[in-house]
Amino acid sequence: MSASRLAILGAGSVRCSAPVIASLATYFGERPLEIQMYDSDMERLDLFDRFARLCFVMSKNGHGLTSTTDAAEALEDADRVVFQVGENCARKYLKERHRMGIADLGAEAMIEQAVEEMLGSVPAEAEVLSLMNVKIAIPRSHYYRVEWPSEPTARERSALPHQVLRWIRGEEYTHDLFMEHEKSPLKKWLDDVDSLERVENMIRDA
Repeated sequence: MSASRLAILGAGSVRCSAPVIASLATYFGERPLEIQMYDSDMERLDLFDRFARLCFVMSKNGHGLTSTTDAAEALEDADRVVFQVGENCARKYLKERHRMGIADLGAEAMIEQAVEEMLGSVPAEAEVLSLMNVKIAIPRSHYYRVEWPSEPTARERSALPHQVLRWIRGEEYTHDLFMEHEKSPLKKWLDDVDSLERVENMIRDA
């Protein structure tokens, strides 16, 4: 059976990536997954790539995994796309592409612009899921949205990269994280896209 190709845009997200990876590590669907992770921040991408590989080994899950700093490459032939783009990813993405003109953009406007540009490489038939703030609209005929995972406190956000490193080094085990996200919305969407909120006609005026 051919694999389903899942692209994750903004894979360096401190809020999203650990829950998303834990969900995928314990996801055993009808079709195997080929996961393609993208982030414009190479350091964060490397951290969560290492974490994902550890989690897949720990759960004995055979998902394929590639990581790239090229959004178009991550989106190539994708069947499903998860947007979890945050301010850091959006800023670096736009800076690389434009090198000017983003200094005056607020965080939400910056993310919206980056997402709109990334969307140009999303295959027309791919299903899209947004884990971003509900204020960030995706200019597409339809997509799916869920308010998950919850927003960490400033202290939790600061501590999470260090926690991920402890998991990678084997200083702590991932069992509790796996259990916490055993029944995540992401898994529901992978099994049945219509299990989550469908957002219609969020297309900007030309």
